[in-house]
Amino acid sequence: MKTILPTTLALAFAMGSLCNAADAEPLSPYFEIHGEQRADVFPLKETHAGVTISGTIAQVTLTQTYTNDGEAAIDATYFFPASTGTAVNGMTMTIGDRVLTAKIARKEEARKTFEKAKSENKSASLLSQQRPNVFQMEVARIMPGDEVKLTLRYTELLVPTDGQYEFVLPTAIGPRYGGGGKAESFTENPYLGEGAKTVSTYAVDLAVGTPLPLKALACPSHPAAAIDFKAADRATLKLPPSPPDRDFILRFRLAQEKIASGLLLHEGAGENFFVLQVEPPLEVRERDIPARDYVFLIDVSGSMGGFPINLAKKLFRDLIGGLRPTDTFNVVLFAGSSEVLSPQPLAATEANIEKAVTLLSRHNGGGGTELGAGMSTALALPVDKDVSRSLILITDGFISAEAEVFELIRNGAKGTNIFPLGVGSSVNRHLIEGLAHIAGNDSFVVTHSGETQDALERFRTAVASPVLTGITVTGSGFKTTEHQPRKLPDLFAGRPLTLIGKWEGQPRGTITLSGITGEGKTYEKTFDVAEAAEDMANPSLPTLWARETVRSLADYAELTGKPEIIAEVTEIGLKYELLTPYTSFVAVDELPRETAEAPVPVTQPLPLPSGVSGGAVGGSVPEPDAFILIALVLVTTTLMRIR
Repeated sequence: MKTILPTTLALAFAMGSLCNAADAEPLSPYFEIHGEQRADVFPLKETHAGVTISGTIAQVTLTQTYTNDGEAAIDATYFFPASTGTAVNGMTMTIGDRVLTAKIARKEEARKTFEKAKSENKSASLLSQQRPNVFQMEVARIMPGDEVKLTLRYTELLVPTDGQYEFVLPTAIGPRYGGGGKAESFTENPYLGEGAKTVSTYAVDLAVGTPLPLKALACPSHPAAAIDFKAADRATLKLPPSPPDRDFILRFRLAQEKIASGLLLHEGAGENFFVLQVEPPLEVRERDIPARDYVFLIDVSGSMGGFPINLAKKLFRDLIGGLRPTDTFNVVLFAGSSEVLSPQPLAATEANIEKAVTLLSRHNGGGGTELGAGMSTALALPVDKDVSRSLILITDGFISAEAEVFELIRNGAKGTNIFPLGVGSSVNRHLIEGLAHIAGNDSFVVTHSGETQDALERFRTAVASPVLTGITVTGSGFKTTEHQPRKLPDLFAGRPLTLIGKWEGQPRGTITLSGITGEGKTYEKTFDVAEAAEDMANPSLPTLWARETVRSLADYAELTGKPEIIAEVTEIGLKYELLTPYTSFVAVDELPRETAEAPVPVTQPLPLPSGVSGGAVGGSVPEPDAFILIALVLVTTTLMRIR
């Protein structure tokens, strides 16, 4: 969204930035209005996340505190990220001692309610979804002296990889490239200058309890976080107020490297739900692995400049250096256009590997992010039909054309395994995880160079070690319906299969997963439903099922525009009080606010993620020289008017 600044406001901003540049200080994170009234247009002061992890389910209460320390009423807009698997199912707005519960409504109806409240000088808030992992909060009529707290509740299902569980709280939004040099609406939001600091803070209080003793628990993203082990299976973490410039990441393992596989049930008033998580069997042997061909699709665009592209280069060198002599490979680099290493697959010899490394070393980040064109080029490369091909995408994902790329994978990746690898401190996880979700494979995110070796090992395990194929889930005396995912992917070593759905009738009988191993043998694992029915109080399951169902339909609905699919997603959002592309939360304080002046519309600048250069934003964040030019033009114009 764009804010039109009055001349005095724009002049104050330009001059403030000029002074900052001269003093070698970060750019100011807020604007000031000069005159009889002034407005603090940076109203979001702090965000607090209260997290409870019970087994594999995380429940989060996210509270954002806005304060208006200025002398004018404010209408504010703020964008913030969340995990791709987030199922937002509740919001409240607190003004002073008044607590207002938001209601879910169709997106257009919620917008009308919000705009009507504004026209009646009522305080209101509107939460809408821009992406499954990017939300927009609008707050109307923040009066001078007001403190407004907006509280969101959401649930997420944690799925371990190689026995390691990971919980992520994204705190920063990377710029998104929409193609043709255009940014999407939410990415037109202003960004602070490179190195600029925000006055907003982010704090976390977290408690984790597991079914097995904890073997390890760490917060690699924030070393300052204090961890306290309360018992063998319980721990707490406290992160003091910190800048929201990097994702919060918690990782933990269970004793003996086991995965908490099993069956969870929930019996509701009208519907029943289950979650089945199955631990994979042993890894396949080396001789069971077929001939392999790899295509490395690497992002070298402007947003990758600096830390991300350096990390991508290191990952690529490590990955390509681990290929077997019998493997073949190719490289496609993409930015505004695509560059291919070879028209044919190359043997993984030292000479060919050096050729690939040299090609990548010439790029340091520049241009747009035309992922769709790069993906089309990579998928069109020739390959022997008897060879197992895997496409490895390395990118920060700072694009907005996710739907087009998803459609390309859905229709064009015939016989190609897709393994997305996100690099950077605040990766676009919607793209990375969405591609993996569509392809039925694993996804990887590396936030700093210290994780390179771990990512390399996980990559090799995931790509080289399919454990089960042709997977089916059947019930005996236990009827299950409406499974997510609808099409079960292959099961890879180190990553369990997670199935969520509904069940009918009585909670008895068995549920069995079966598949074919790498040796061509049948594998089966059976779960006793009656044993799981001893505890059927898992109220998060309906929301989690609704979220997974929406994820499977929403992209298709946006791509096709089919009214029946849009209606299905909308009805699920309304029934389960879930934020979706077509439903929003709206809260209105029915007590009108007294103000003689029109509120000031403001859009809060976003901090750049840690390690991301100003080149990722392009024209939306001028460099210091540009600010000087703006200031000189405004000063000249103002002096001419005075004369």
